[in-house]
Amino acid sequence: MVHDRSNSTVQAQSPILFQNTNISNKITYNPATGDFTIPESGIYIIHWWVNVRSRRNNNLDCEEKALGIEFHQFWPIDILIAHSSTHNKLSCCETGTISGNAIFEALPGASYRFINTSDNDFELVPNDLYSACVSVTRIN
Repeated sequence: MVHDRSNSTVQAQSPILFQNTNISNKITYNPATGDFTIPESGIYIIHWWVNVRSRRNNNLDCEEKALGIEFHQFWPIDILIAHSSTHNKLSCCETGTISGNAIFEALPGASYRFINTSDNDFELVPNDLYSACVSVTRIN
């Protein structure tokens, strides 16, 4: 599991970098790149939620937009596994939660990451204690 307590900005088309980890099952996480590495092949389930605040790349642009996150296998090849987005379009400085889950087959040593696929930057927003949480569990 990883979680984040920050209010850092995630640029459009960039990986989400979580700050705190509590990893088990031999899965590793690199907070500098946002990569989860799964050493053993198998079937895994992943669940995530991320509290976000819409931030425009140009402060004059306040058009309502949905914010999105994609979960990718990043190495050895880039493969989209799942996409999730805010349920509503958000205007400037509004907050929302992006959540999702996926069941996927992991290759031994493959790495995975979450990417901000929105047209604009977003900010991680703590809600009570955390701004994001990810859990990965091997199911087979």
